[in-house]
Amino acid sequence: MNRAHQIVVHQGMSLVEAAQCLDRKRMTANTYALRNAIMDCLVEALQEGQQARRVAAE
Repeated sequence: MNRAHQIVVHQGMSLVEAAQCLDRKRMTANTYALRNAIMDCLVEALQEGQQARRVAAE
């Protein structure tokens, strides 16, 4: 939850600021940055979950 909050605060606010300035280049770049941050977080959570299952199985 903390990681998700950090992503939304940091990347989301950058996207909001770009949208308020009507800066399409920054909006596009920040949209991709937000998407990538979310994907990275999901992959990390998936990997941690798999490791936890392996440890529990041992």
